[in-house]
Amino acid sequence: MIGSFSQPWPNRHRSPAYGSLAYRTLVWCVLVAAAHLWGGDGRGTNAIGQEPVAPPEIRATAETPATGTPAADEMAEQARRLVDGLRSDQFAVRELASEQLFRLGPACLPILRATRRQSSDTEQSDRLDRIIDSLAQQNLESRIRSFLQGGPSELENWPELEKWFGDSPRIRELFVDLYREHPYLVDALGGTPQQLSMGLSRVHRRLIERGVGPRETPQRVDLIALLLPMTDPNFQAGPQYDLIVASLLQLYPANDFRKDAVFGEPFMRMVAKWMSRSDMSIREQVLRLALQWKMDIGLTLAVETLKQNPDPILLCRCMQTISRQGTREHAVLLAAYINDPTVVFQKRYLGVRGGEVQVGDVAAASIALLNSVPVTEIGFAEPAEHPIFGIIYEELVVPLKVPKKSADGDDDSNEDKDGDTAESADDQFLDEDDLTPLQPGDLSPKEIARLIEHAKRREAARVEIRLRALELVPAAAAEAL
Repeated sequence: MIGSFSQPWPNRHRSPAYGSLAYRTLVWCVLVAAAHLWGGDGRGTNAIGQEPVAPPEIRATAETPATGTPAADEMAEQARRLVDGLRSDQFAVRELASEQLFRLGPACLPILRATRRQSSDTEQSDRLDRIIDSLAQQNLESRIRSFLQGGPSELENWPELEKWFGDSPRIRELFVDLYREHPYLVDALGGTPQQLSMGLSRVHRRLIERGVGPRETPQRVDLIALLLPMTDPNFQAGPQYDLIVASLLQLYPANDFRKDAVFGEPFMRMVAKWMSRSDMSIREQVLRLALQWKMDIGLTLAVETLKQNPDPILLCRCMQTISRQGTREHAVLLAAYINDPTVVFQKRYLGVRGGEVQVGDVAAASIALLNSVPVTEIGFAEPAEHPIFGIIYEELVVPLKVPKKSADGDDDSNEDKDGDTAESADDQFLDEDDLTPLQPGDLSPKEIARLIEHAKRREAARVEIRLRALELVPAAAAEAL
């Protein structure tokens, strides 16, 4: 049986709360497992706990002086002479050269880096490393100060964030945080699919290094770093990254982010764009999130997914979403599944609360909800409505139809002719309100026969439920069926 004994969605009684240690541990496992799946040679990866260092390419454009002018040519020649002085055999000459290179400032960084790559002199290389690191940091901080004060941006790929969030002091602060925490990703924005893939891989490694999951919840810039490349129309990250995003969005920082007065609306647009491009393998998680956050994209995705003949479980998730976000006209789509007998949930109890839930049951309940009709009014034994998820189909209960009575008052059902009736001890064990767990192998032949009778009575009730549901489908749709 498909989906037999699966857990309810959502499992309101037993599942850990989102943001709890158990859930964050699950997110950590997803991140680490993804690392093994993707592999990679690990080149350029920082040691665990080490702060990321921005690659030279990120700052090359802003640091390169204008060439072709007398001042620039003179500065370049002076820098080359001073660089040669770094390998002098006289300590005073090396110190003076270092001091004067510091005074030249970040404009000489391209020359220093080019020399460092070719240098084989240990003393010169060591001094160049210290000078380059200091000037690069000085230049970056200078550009950041100017940027935060509202000046023209000299930070690469600022427009990639600005097009989503606009320009404001808080947005600029967010971009600076993104620039510091995920510099390789910022450098890759707007680039080729290969560059975006490499940048996203560095984000993933950084999250693992920081222990995002069991030890640390994601920061806002982590969510932005994952979503920005995944909304690029020319780039497909793959289901592994979709799973990471879906997992991190369930943690409380994302929920807090979406409620922010400045960031909330553009962040939700970004999430909706990712959802529309996410892989089918995580569609169930995406639909759940769309319902939790009341995002209209959920209805669009559910309708599109129905057209792709999803597996029975995902099919029921789609019907749940449609029942919550759809209109009466969407009942037409669900009516096509009204007679589907595929089992999606098996209840292991005796009595009326036992039995199974079929795809057709979910379709009938969803049609009722679309028409604002309680599921109990079309024949289900208990309510199954939910304010967020529409219906909880695992809680649907098909009743046991009462057997018809013959003219002389006898039961028309197939009872034993020897007069053994419901007053027997065995039948009392199968009381309709019994919640005793069903244990295979412990039932007597009479008990098994009574369970079969219950199944027949339940099926008779199921037929009536579905007929009542079809009466709620708009007339034109009913004729088409």
